[in-house]
Amino acid sequence: MDVSERFLDAGYALLHGDDTEGRMQAVSAWKARHVDPEWADFSLVTCSEGCHWAAVQGALMELAPFGVSRVVVVPQADNLLERAKDLPPAVKNFLSNPMENTCLLLVVRGLLSAAPGKILSAKPFSDWSKEGRVFKVGALDNKAATAFLESKAREFHLMLDAGVAQSLAGRLGGSPGVLTRALEVLELIAENHRVTHEMLDQSTFRMGEQNAFAWSQAWQKGQISEALKNLRIAIEDEPDGAPLILLGQARREVERVCRLHEAARQGVKSESDLASALGLTPKQIFLLDGYKRVLERIHAEGLKKLVALLVDTDSDIKGGVLSRSPTPLINLTVSLCRAWGGKL
Repeated sequence: MDVSERFLDAGYALLHGDDTEGRMQAVSAWKARHVDPEWADFSLVTCSEGCHWAAVQGALMELAPFGVSRVVVVPQADNLLERAKDLPPAVKNFLSNPMENTCLLLVVRGLLSAAPGKILSAKPFSDWSKEGRVFKVGALDNKAATAFLESKAREFHLMLDAGVAQSLAGRLGGSPGVLTRALEVLELIAENHRVTHEMLDQSTFRMGEQNAFAWSQAWQKGQISEALKNLRIAIEDEPDGAPLILLGQARREVERVCRLHEAARQGVKSESDLASALGLTPKQIFLLDGYKRVLERIHAEGLKKLVALLVDTDSDIKGGVLSRSPTPLINLTVSLCRAWGGKL
């Protein structure tokens, strides 16, 4: 991805868009332009999620050592830039008149609008846009998405049959991150690096839940860092639908442990009867050992706490539609990792 030079040169800049990889590349490139690696530990400040303007301004006012510029990155500024009319006059002032030896990057994970009354139509951001200090990474239209897929396919040494790129773009939309991961999946299953329409039909129905599957696989292995990484990717790729999909996967696994506990309490011992109680098919009996290990590890009391956490998480997700905070799912992820991975 080519990042605008005018954006990179800007001391005060705004990055927005729903392409996770694109944002990461743009942030890294901007920081490389403004942060002295030798003094990064002392000059660079990354604001916390959901912070207020006072915290941003306070970070900018901190004195950097030996005359090095103070660089402040706000990695999730969505709450700060929701509505133009909510921007305080004092904030408009310091954004329009940057303090000496300071740099600021505001990052918004969604697409901002320049429509009347929206943040990009209001000063100072309307001026920033004209000056090239606003950079967008977001969904591609169908034509651009097709070209993107064809370019990425060449990087992966994949040969796409005629019309495959158009079909894939039509099915998955224009998010570069989603499209890239789709090609990564196809690369694994493509024989002789050739991707056909038939292969596309067989694989794309799974791609929508690919991130959720990767998340559940990680916490079932007790891999906290991997699970949290996959959680972030899933939410960023599909902020509206992913939380409920993830919660559904977690609920299914916890419910199976609950059924195992109840069946054991009733004296059920044969594996076939236990599998039936858990809703497993005869071919899935091998999964029983895993559920038994979890129950032996956390016992009835731990299972009760896990169920309560699931209920609370469900309530928090449905009640936090506006804030879209990932905190409830982060807490659930850590608890699931401990239950399945044994780090209690």
